[in-house]
Amino acid sequence: MTTISLSQKLLLKFKRRLLYYLNLAIKKPDYIIMFCFSRIHFIRYLIKLIFKEKTNLKYEGNSVFADIEVNHIVDTLKKEGIYLGLNLPEYLWKEIIDCSKHITYLGNANLQFSFHLAEKQKEEKKHGTDFITGYNFDISSICPAVKKLENDPKLWSIATKYFEKKPTNVISKIWWTFPQKKEVEERARGFFCFHYDLEDYWCLKFMFYLTNVDVDSGPHVCVKSSHKRKKLSHQFSLLRETDDKDIISYYGSENILTICERAGVGFVEDPFCFHKGTIPTQRDRLILEVKFTLHNYETIP
Repeated sequence: MTTISLSQKLLLKFKRRLLYYLNLAIKKPDYIIMFCFSRIHFIRYLIKLIFKEKTNLKYEGNSVFADIEVNHIVDTLKKEGIYLGLNLPEYLWKEIIDCSKHITYLGNANLQFSFHLAEKQKEEKKHGTDFITGYNFDISSICPAVKKLENDPKLWSIATKYFEKKPTNVISKIWWTFPQKKEVEERARGFFCFHYDLEDYWCLKFMFYLTNVDVDSGPHVCVKSSHKRKKLSHQFSLLRETDDKDIISYYGSENILTICERAGVGFVEDPFCFHKGTIPTQRDRLILEVKFTLHNYETIP
């Protein structure tokens, strides 16, 4: 795999994203402020303190996750940044799978590369590019089962207790990751390197495998407790990505969690943890994400 220096990565990202961030700075200055400062631990916790609500909110209705214990999950998230053990009921998983077969996806999240699964190879040939991923950002309006998850009272309770404030936004997406025969280009490679997300000061992502996932089918990888003990160079770097060697050296290999599970198994993660996707080598992977945020910036999911 071709490697490039840190300065080259910064230059490439700057060239690629300059107009995007300039446009956001004009239309969404609050988002740009968040993006710049939410990477700093002190700022994140200051925001939580400022917006903290004293009321003990309770959500009505029946949860599809009857056996989970909200306080235990929140305590685990505060400690490790990730909790495993959310299992979709089989009927809900089947409904989502059925929906996934008939919807339109965006190849590599590009609006110009829309395709249906049955026509993936045809569309790749038409556009002269391989689709590493296929996203649908509108799944909750198409699939009632996903909308049910967005409204689930226990998911709302977990997010509220973790944020110490009622979330203002919940949004879902579903995507495929496909095996690749060629080296992934640099602009897509960041997704498959350790990185952390800056989508709000506080954010939770509930992720559900919809296909069986083993080491050959693109497991998700998370660094436990990295949401609360980043070294200063990770907080103040212009790049949110880092390499495996740096992660292992600072956090230890024992804290690197590779999640291989059967279809229907889920987990919840604070995306401020270092994490990465991995490229499947044998089988396609399908995953659903239900994201809760403290604020609503109305940006791309």
